[in-house]
Amino acid sequence: MSTYPETVYSAPLPDLADPLTAPHWAAAREGRLAVQRCASCGALRWLPAVICPECLTTGGDWVDLAGTGTVWSYAVYHRAMNPQFKDRVPYAVAMIELDEGIRMVGTLAEVDGVEIGQRVHATYEAVTADVTLVRWVRD
Repeated sequence: MSTYPETVYSAPLPDLADPLTAPHWAAAREGRLAVQRCASCGALRWLPAVICPECLTTGGDWVDLAGTGTVWSYAVYHRAMNPQFKDRVPYAVAMIELDEGIRMVGTLAEVDGVEIGQRVHATYEAVTADVTLVRWVRD
């Protein structure tokens, strides 16, 4: 896990006070990839939700995943879709199919040589004293 950088991170940051996603960001700060799991049917879910999309039960638990998977799809951005990303182009965003079966969108650490089906693993980048982002790196 990387440490808080000396430079100021200027891109948008997650809302750490959002009760729906706060457990995910707390886990990322500890170098873990956590997602919700339905307490009733056991279905994993990302994005977090109040109600399980599989069985419509409210609530759920947070569980750690291995943080490994494959690139299911990706896009390389050569133009900043948000002005706050202008210093980061080109950058790659991928849909990662996690080994546990669910898919998660995330930023790839590298742009060159990305391929569908490529194995990746989660890394954790501390961008502020409070926020650690999940990045995906090729195996």
